[in-house]
Amino acid sequence: MTGEGTANSSADKGGRRPSNRRELILEAAIDLFHQNGYPATGVDDIGKAVDVSGPAIYRHFSSKEDILLEAIRHAADQVHDANNVALASGAQSGVLLESFIRAYARVAIEQSALISVWTTEARHLTSARRSPMTKRLRAWRDEWVEVLQIVRPEIGAEQGMALVTGAIGLITTLATSNTDDDLVRVENRAVAMALATLRTEIE
Repeated sequence: MTGEGTANSSADKGGRRPSNRRELILEAAIDLFHQNGYPATGVDDIGKAVDVSGPAIYRHFSSKEDILLEAIRHAADQVHDANNVALASGAQSGVLLESFIRAYARVAIEQSALISVWTTEARHLTSARRSPMTKRLRAWRDEWVEVLQIVRPEIGAEQGMALVTGAIGLITTLATSNTDDDLVRVENRAVAMALATLRTEIE
């Protein structure tokens, strides 16, 4: 596959071609980090994917790590935006919990390469750069736990966090390893399994 093909395939998945070179670089890098892993992907590889020289990448990003950080931020933004849409619905706690799950499942399925990079490659960021993203992840999970404890007042915060972490991990795994072309079916399966996880009895 040519570099141009890689960039185009990424745009096609989202139904939108990036409007500028920085976005093209980011989407190509996400595809390459997902396919080959962050350590095995060089700046020259990313440059080839968007038909520019490796050094030209540095006009848009200061380093390869900077590209990864931008990808992780983008993933966190996608997740938080989905959560906020669910919150804005004003639904009661039980319905809101399912809305959280469905919103994340949809993002994870539609943006599976991005979510995979977030969950598998963030460890390559320096601790100083990874820390803010970790805090954002905790804040997102905390919102789920808070609602879960309203639905299930018998469980404590630690138990709630264990259940939420399990549900999120399940959705992420289903989304990033999916081979089913029926994305609605995958989403419904992920939602049902995540809800079952949150209903698990803990002694």
